[in-house]
Amino acid sequence: MSSTLMGRDEELAKPYPMWIERLLLLLAAVAFYFSYGEVVGVTDIAVLGLILGYILYPLALLAAVELLGRGFQRWFSS
Repeated sequence: MSSTLMGRDEELAKPYPMWIERLLLLLAAVAFYFSYGEVVGVTDIAVLGLILGYILYPLALLAAVELLGRGFQRWFSS
């Protein structure tokens, strides 16, 4: 049990295995490597394809990894 600055007593949760998030991030990087060409070619406008493939697609993958990681944290710590 630990005490916060406000004087509340809080219990520590079970430790979370960080290797899961690292594995998810590695899988997202591999998915990006093998599929960014398809994302770039999805539109006929070259600039839009580059924006989709090299900016929005990696951000979407990172967001998905973050959401999955938080879901796993919640699942493993409860």
